[in-house]
Amino acid sequence: ECILLHLFRYTWLKSRPTRQFLKKHMLDSGNHKGDGEYWIDPVKSGNPLKVYCDMTTDGGGWLVVCNVVFDGFYNISATSLYRGIQNYVDHSKMCLNKEAMKKFQAILSFTQLRFYFKKQIPGRTFHVVTAANSSGQAVYQYFSDLTDALPKACGSFVRMDNDDSWLAEKCHEWGAEENDIEVGKWGLGGVTERLNDHAAFILSHYHWVILSDRWECDDFQGNVTIGDFWKIFVR
Repeated sequence: ECILLHLFRYTWLKSRPTRQFLKKHMLDSGNHKGDGEYWIDPVKSGNPLKVYCDMTTDGGGWLVVCNVVFDGFYNISATSLYRGIQNYVDHSKMCLNKEAMKKFQAILSFTQLRFYFKKQIPGRTFHVVTAANSSGQAVYQYFSDLTDALPKACGSFVRMDNDDSWLAEKCHEWGAEENDIEVGKWGLGGVTERLNDHAAFILSHYHWVILSDRWECDDFQGNVTIGDFWKIFVR
């Protein structure tokens, strides 16, 4: 199988959210072919980026910034260059670090994140979209390195229909801050690879962690199987 590849350019309107300028341009130009790979040139440099776009989930317009699919090898590292998103392939283990996210957010002005992961064991799916409110805004600001303040979890996201995770169910128990646990917040203070290192967790129970020695998805120190995936999108 192959993913359709289409070349397009769009007029950059900084006031429009990512979903609108991605999806509207594709529809208007006739280049909208559904989910798959596209070329974008957000700074009109003449050096476009190949990106993966989800044009169907929750209205579409999603661009992947973290794609990790376990392939039997435990190597994993985040990239500090936002152009690293063009390395999207199923087993590349591509994930932007906070510096790359900050630069990319300055270019695209995205306002929402979508977190999606599943492991065959324990078999549950974590799939949430940050809310279109001030709580959701605090989440994208944290993961884009616009603030170091850990954002509150409950009220900051909406669960997708296929989410059946314990992590999303117990948002009031998330996180750790200073000497406290179960503070009800995203992230972990002092972490540089925010997208893949303790993006969300309930200490010693349910975690989002992708490190060379820890591959956790709504579990803690569980086994990992080829095909297990962790994905993050922006729009």
